[in-house]
Amino acid sequence: MNGGFLWRRLLCLALGCLGSNLQVWLGAVGKLDDLERFANMDPKPFVLIEASGDKIKNRGQGVVLSEDGLVISVGHASWLEEERAYSNRFRISFRGKKNGLPEGEVHRHTTRFSDREGTSFLETYYQAEQIRFEGSRFLDGADLGVFKIRGKGRFPRIEFFSQSQPDMEIGETLYLCHYNFPHKPADPFFLINPIEVVGVAQTSSGMQYLAKGYYRVGSSGGAILKNGKLIGIQSSAYTVNAKGVGEIPLGLVSFHLVWKDRLSPILETKRPAKPEK
Repeated sequence: MNGGFLWRRLLCLALGCLGSNLQVWLGAVGKLDDLERFANMDPKPFVLIEASGDKIKNRGQGVVLSEDGLVISVGHASWLEEERAYSNRFRISFRGKKNGLPEGEVHRHTTRFSDREGTSFLETYYQAEQIRFEGSRFLDGADLGVFKIRGKGRFPRIEFFSQSQPDMEIGETLYLCHYNFPHKPADPFFLINPIEVVGVAQTSSGMQYLAKGYYRVGSSGGAILKNGKLIGIQSSAYTVNAKGVGEIPLGLVSFHLVWKDRLSPILETKRPAKPEK
């Protein structure tokens, strides 16, 4: 075989391999850029939902679906376990700078960290109401709840991954977005955790998908993303419990799929803006 031809062949193979690897690497960087974009957004479309009772409060996660302030979360975000009752009083908060948000109640939290000096962050609050579906708090009988922020202006929102119900496969990597320990106002961390789809679960609120990975306590209602778009809402977590160690944030989470057609009747409804109370 001609030596020059052989070298040219090897060079082409090497460049082809490099091109393929470069394409994979660029794709990975692109996906990471999407996650960093969400982490750096200010304000973010990811919110905290606070349900108030006579004596206690309950907090969960949520994500904004429309510019006029529709928020989807878990239905049980309104459940007050200690009072054994559902709440009818809600407020929704955005963490971070108020720039770009409609007028709301602003509160500053101060916290301390072991790896740096004390710092503070803002939360902007709005009163909200829970939307009923033929008298039920739960969308389609699933552990999904929809809330409406009372406020005038445009809120940051997220796009759905799919217009119609998406397919799901074992082994897919999705990303769970949530604030760390939302029931502790002085902890502002925001996490985007990879989770891997591993199965399904038949629950009291219908069929849910199961995924394994790391999460933090209080992540119920957190948005689950695929390719930077909303594909699910976390409903429950099945935590590993180690004797003598306690709860470990590694185990299984279950989630409901969400898509645009599933929410279209609500998203397309024209709602008059309600004044702040």
